[in-house]
Amino acid sequence: MIVQVVHLEVQPEKLSEFLIEAKNITAESRKEVGIVQFDLLQLEDDPHRFMLYEVYKSRQALEAHRLASHFIRWVDKGVPLLTGERVRVIYKQIS
Repeated sequence: MIVQVVHLEVQPEKLSEFLIEAKNITAESRKEVGIVQFDLLQLEDDPHRFMLYEVYKSRQALEAHRLASHFIRWVDKGVPLLTGERVRVIYKQIS
């Protein structure tokens, strides 16, 4: 199993637009065969900061996700709404 955690910060004036795109990628990603869990979390005391918590069956499932049409839409429409740097960390299951 592979876990990817992505920390995001949204431009304050783009929050509504971001939520539309983020909810879309979340819903579509949950339909993928190789995804065990895909959650969008909002920081409780800062509504412009989010975390994507993604659990994949394998590294291949993660790579397949990056080729999916909803991921490509996310890169095109969701990512430009962010500010700062996306912080992505990948963990692998060891036991």
